Amino acid sequence: MSQPPGTSTLLRRAGAARSVLDRWAKRAAAMARRTPFPRPTARGWSVIAVGIGLIGGGLVATTSVAVSAGLLLLVLVVLGIAMAFVVAAPLRGSRAAPRAMVQVGEVYRERITLRGTTMPIGPRSTLLVREQLEDAFASVSDAEALVEIGPSVPPAVFDVEALAMHRGRTVVGPVTIRVEDPFGLLRIDRPVVAPEEVVVVPASTALSAMDTGALAGAVSADEGRVGQGGSADDSELRPYRPGDPIRRVHWAQSARRGELHVRQTTQAQPPEAVIALDVRRESYQQLGRDDLAELADLGGDAAFEHAVVVAASVARALAARTSRVVLVTDDLGGDTRHTGDAGGLTDVLVGLADVRVRGDARRVTDVLPDVRGRDVHGMTAVVTGHCTAEQAAELVSSTSGSSRGILATIVPPDPVVRGILDRGGWRTLVVPVAGAGALR
Repeated sequence: MSQPPGTSTLLRRAGAARSVLDRWAKRAAAMARRTPFPRPTARGWSVIAVGIGLIGGGLVATTSVAVSAGLLLLVLVVLGIAMAFVVAAPLRGSRAAPRAMVQVGEVYRERITLRGTTMPIGPRSTLLVREQLEDAFASVSDAEALVEIGPSVPPAVFDVEALAMHRGRTVVGPVTIRVEDPFGLLRIDRPVVAPEEVVVVPASTALSAMDTGALAGAVSADEGRVGQGGSADDSELRPYRPGDPIRRVHWAQSARRGELHVRQTTQAQPPEAVIALDVRRESYQQLGRDDLAELADLGGDAAFEHAVVVAASVARALAARTSRVVLVTDDLGGDTRHTGDAGGLTDVLVGLADVRVRGDARRVTDVLPDVRGRDVHGMTAVVTGHCTAEQAAELVSSTSGSSRGILATIVPPDPVVRGILDRGGWRTLVVPVAGAGALR
């Protein structure tokens, strides 16, 4: 049996309306699930208690006025729940930060944006928005503010500034909002922006002109060794390309091969650098009060933190002179940890943000043989707190016949240690803590 002409159109419209209603119902259910149930404030508990008391007393005394007053108070609470949900459920927030990595002593900045309901009608409300900051940050600006949300109000913007105090991986957030009903009876605390990880990398300490010269000298000596011991015929050759300087043409090889070839020597390739950080606790507990009064702590934690700063300073200085900087430390379980194998200084700084001093760590001389990807012309910089004569001899033997070793220490080494390193071609950098008057 055929349907009337308008029946199919009516059915399609009904199906479309049902689909829209289902979609809005699912969206409302999702908002309700992520919105906590309102909690009564002190005033709200008082109103609820008074309302229940009036209803109970009115029923016992058969007083309709008391029952009506109690019901009115409870209705007021229910109305507050509905209004708090209407404001809190559609709230959306976002966090915008220029970078997720900051340096100790720098200010971390972010902007929080809050948007309310997209419906043309709805209540306006003043919210308390708060950003959670961990101990690694010290708030420069107020981490909470009152913002206004409503259908005809532009998105609320809240700027947060915090000073990075300690290195490591920390979490910023979550951003929470507090919504209260107009009567002050109920409160909803809801997270609107998920927490995010921020990496605080070590700061740099000032390197003296002598220290900078030692780094530059080590790199220059390393570059001078590249390609030594061979003739021009041993240089790498490649076919001539338009724009290559004529002085690089190898005429003998070009005549032999029948086409122009140019020299491409390995001297143009900057050296690589490996920074080995000593994470043994005993290396930083041997600093006495005569050596470094500020770092004479029993656990060696303060001395190790300065060694991390020294390693970051050396890494930044070498990154400008080498093609790749790799951080090597002893990891948990006796493995060798490599950071920055791709050649990025950022990876090395992030690795320095994660290192921790340990009592069961291996010696640097046990870690260096496991270094992967070190070229024959790579240089090694060892950062430690205190170096003995035995350790100095082991370091020299680990890079026998090489002048590409740099020892960076917190306290000046003994003359015997310095002599062993000098004879082995190693350079010594002493980077003391600023203000350590006992250092010579």
